[in-house]
Amino acid sequence: MSLPSTYTLDKETIKLNAYRLLCMFFANKEIARLSHPDDRSDAPSELERRFFSREMTQLLLNIAIGVRILDDQMKGLPSTDLMRQAYFQTRDEVNRCHNCMMFDEMPLRDVCSKIIHATTVEPHFTKGSESHKIDENNWLGWSEANDHAPGDVGPEPDPIDWVHLSGNIRLGGVQGKEQWWHLLEVSIFVEAVFELLEGSPYHSLARTERHR
Repeated sequence: MSLPSTYTLDKETIKLNAYRLLCMFFANKEIARLSHPDDRSDAPSELERRFFSREMTQLLLNIAIGVRILDDQMKGLPSTDLMRQAYFQTRDEVNRCHNCMMFDEMPLRDVCSKIIHATTVEPHFTKGSESHKIDENNWLGWSEANDHAPGDVGPEPDPIDWVHLSGNIRLGGVQGKEQWWHLLEVSIFVEAVFELLEGSPYHSLARTERHR
């Protein structure tokens, strides 16, 4: 049996984790829109309450660690290695096009380091701008009542206030004696990771192997 001399990375697994992370944040909005804001006892809300933090943590860390290891492996190759040169070209383009931290310019490698070393990981919420499911039901009830007794049922019901995850995560930690804070934009982070791995020479080699 041939044993590896270093970590063997599965790029497709890293991309799948990125997809799952993105889906979790998108799903939260729809779960919040369909659930009663004052009674989150429905199955989707309860499942999310039980598993979101654990899954988000695992996915963020797995993605960040994988990208860091890939970057370390490429840096360890000789400067004349064509795979190293191609990777650096892709990495530099990703860093030029994608800024994963909302208020701070930072290479993807450093973003991954912040994720790994963060001691505070707080997803941000935002107010829902779309009609809640209860709004639709309230309006249908009001409309039907108004059809039977025009002008006697009062004004249209007020919209429901509801919140969902914004897709941003507040990361905080300590470097030396200095406290740091950053705001990670999940969708941009996922896009940067995807483009890095899609453009990676490893990806091209794996695709060539599959078609032999």
